[in-house]
Amino acid sequence: MKYIHLLLLLLLALAGCKKDNYLVNDGGTDLERIRKMSTYDFLRESKVLDTVVLLIDRAGMKDEINGDITFFSPTTYGVNSFLKQQTIALQRRTNNENIKFTLDSLSADSIKFYLRRHIFKGVIDKKALTYTKKSFTNVNGEGNYYINLEKYYIDVSGIRSTTNRIRFRRIFGQPDEDVPDGVENREPDFYTYVQTSEVRTATGMVHVLDADANYGFYIYREN
Repeated sequence: MKYIHLLLLLLLALAGCKKDNYLVNDGGTDLERIRKMSTYDFLRESKVLDTVVLLIDRAGMKDEINGDITFFSPTTYGVNSFLKQQTIALQRRTNNENIKFTLDSLSADSIKFYLRRHIFKGVIDKKALTYTKKSFTNVNGEGNYYINLEKYYIDVSGIRSTTNRIRFRRIFGQPDEDVPDGVENREPDFYTYVQTSEVRTATGMVHVLDADANYGFYIYREN
């Protein structure tokens, strides 16, 4: 639906909103309709997530996405950033500035591997989170993810209010706080936020990550 597309675009463009209430239709909540949809059908309704749906289709992961899972979805922008990072890595490896890494460069197994970095078993909603760091393991068996709540302050026309937003953190090597003083942190953690949260579908839970979250949380580092 065009309403979902427009709202996701708005939420991804802004750092926050007055309430953590997303997906409205003609001034009324659209959540009841979405609760009757599969996760795949929800993702398919938005052009902000169209490339993610393309990847799901290419990897044959529709049934997995529609399972009892929580999907921290990247956006099309995040997929494009992933391709740019992979292109840099490929050009450095081959010493060829003209070569490009595209979606066609990805095998079905590679797509599955990176998408599964965004998938966690069961429902992870705000009730499952705290303000302290808590480790979660994705369906790839990678446990290097901290997901927690963070208070977010909003000032609208001089009136200040607070809400809780979800912070998502991927650990590379040691957590940042565990790197000894005086030691160079060559693999700093990656931090991002959920911009559209707790979208409950008929089959699972979706959180849409900020646009700065690369698909697969891939970051090329020339170390």
